[in-house]
Amino acid sequence: MDDTTAHDAPGAPNGAPDHDARPYRRNPDLLLEWADGGGPVLVDCGSWRKFAAKPVLVDLLNHLDRPHTADQLQDRWRESAPGGDVRRLLDRLAAAGILRRCAPPPTDAADAADTEDAAEGAAKDPGAGWTAYERAVHARSGLGPDAAAGRGTPPPARLHHPGVDAVVALPDGADAPSRPLVDVLAARRSVRGYAPDPVPLPLLAALLARAARVRGHLAPRAYQQTQRPAPSGGARHSLEVHLVARAVAGLAPGAYHYDPFAHALHRLAPWTDDLAAFQQRTVTDPALLDHAPPASLCLTAVAARTTWKYEGMALSLIYRDTGCLMQTLSLTATDLGLASCLTGRMEAPFTAPFLPPSLRAHLSHVGNMALGLPTSPLAAPDVTPLDP
Repeated sequence: MDDTTAHDAPGAPNGAPDHDARPYRRNPDLLLEWADGGGPVLVDCGSWRKFAAKPVLVDLLNHLDRPHTADQLQDRWRESAPGGDVRRLLDRLAAAGILRRCAPPPTDAADAADTEDAAEGAAKDPGAGWTAYERAVHARSGLGPDAAAGRGTPPPARLHHPGVDAVVALPDGADAPSRPLVDVLAARRSVRGYAPDPVPLPLLAALLARAARVRGHLAPRAYQQTQRPAPSGGARHSLEVHLVARAVAGLAPGAYHYDPFAHALHRLAPWTDDLAAFQQRTVTDPALLDHAPPASLCLTAVAARTTWKYEGMALSLIYRDTGCLMQTLSLTATDLGLASCLTGRMEAPFTAPFLPPSLRAHLSHVGNMALGLPTSPLAAPDVTPLDP
């Protein structure tokens, strides 16, 4: 960690140009956090450098949430010494990456045009639009897992729900139809309108079997690693699938958990207004559906499975695992003739009414999927062909 403060920042390069009118502002990628066993530190989420966050520096940065020149700061910052060289201090902090130098304000029409060009270039910055928190997750993931990860007893790969009031064994789905992969890829689309008929239970069972069922344990078994259709970082498979069944033939309406080890549905709660509202805000509204779908899947993550091996980069892996499972579910649904639409709506805190608060605290909501039978004929999307 760099012990950089407002009074002892590293020097600027020799011969640096003197731009008295150039404004400075706080590096937007800075986050304030607490070091292990120490005081507060500033973290540059772009370079992952850390700086001692002494009060005088934090006070200075508070003034620089918008661009200021050295002269402007000299008048406003209480730590400015009369006659002190604030500009040299700002240059040192900019060289350390704590501040950013901004383009000077335009003085004539030509300068204004140059400023517009610079603004357009900034808009094309690949990092534009990212928050400091997003850059922090990305940068931290690039460092790999924490050195202490992978110690102790790993969390179990199987989730046991308390209060299950019924278990529904599912058919294996081996007799369900299937098509060549190239045809499935060509046919896959997000469908936002469903036939009024219930979803056939054999098709739902085939979807879960082909996309999420556990095939077996991977060695060493003590590591709680499993093999499943969708890939997962380190075979940790943190994701769980919950079914919100409004109209599934042969299944009582309500909420269920899919047990991928036993290929069975565990009934967690009957259909209620709260469950309907949950489906509305996580699936129907985000997918812009006119009516609630006959069924939907709620994807959650048992984050501890992934953090056990990949502490420090687990969130990034969980999101990637979610994308893999979503694509697997979407393609499998298409292959089976089911219509589906994925939504990225995530609740934090998670409010699923079919889970007790003690369990919700250990699950992270990561995605959803609307399910139903397609209308006949299926409406084709409005797609503009590529130019030849």
